[in-house]
Amino acid sequence: MEIKGIVRELPRIQIREIEPPKWLQPESAPSTESAPYADFGAMLREVIGQVNDAQQHSADLAQRFARGEPVDEQTLVLAMERASLAFQLTLQVRNKVLDAYQEVMRLQV
Repeated sequence: MEIKGIVRELPRIQIREIEPPKWLQPESAPSTESAPYADFGAMLREVIGQVNDAQQHSADLAQRFARGEPVDEQTLVLAMERASLAFQLTLQVRNKVLDAYQEVMRLQV
């Protein structure tokens, strides 16, 4: 027994060649001048400076609040939490870097 009309031919799907994103494709002519220079020390100084700025900002808001100046409590608490989280994150990254350094120093050559 055959039921007509239920089975029909499905449309063909054409699969084109998938290209990787442009940022993954190699440059046609690599040049040393345009290549980004990764300076770990400069990046570390910048991040520590940002953490320091966040802590100074929260301390400034806390001092203004203690003097009785008009400071929004929500802004104060948010600034203090951001500074605390930034410091904790920096501390954890430092710990991981030290662990990696110690692991490398334990390697036998």
